[in-house]
Amino acid sequence: MQKLRNAHLYLGCIFAPMLVFFAVSGIWQNFGLHYGKDSRQLMLASTIHTGREMKTKSGEVSDLSSPLLRWFVIGMALGMILTTILGVVMAFRFGKGRAASICLAAGVLIPASLILIKLFA
Repeated sequence: MQKLRNAHLYLGCIFAPMLVFFAVSGIWQNFGLHYGKDSRQLMLASTIHTGREMKTKSGEVSDLSSPLLRWFVIGMALGMILTTILGVVMAFRFGKGRAASICLAAGVLIPASLILIKLFA
């Protein structure tokens, strides 16, 4: 179990900065802040997250993404999946099984319910 903890710790530290960036950029994209008049920096930063190019007024195309960054993002996604699974295993192993089960069920049921409400509203 110590190996699982270490893997969770190191993967979390490696990918934490990008995960925070993706969470923050997801927030500003969710509220459409990257489409405002003075949001050139947000639009450009969003190209890392979306992998889409941004056209400027003069017709130039720019983005901050690159093939190496895309591979790092794929690694981050895989690391996030692995650390999430490790976190759930650790929650059941070291936490209270019932509380972990309730939290895990809520994490599935709440978004699923909100999607279903949207679909059938």
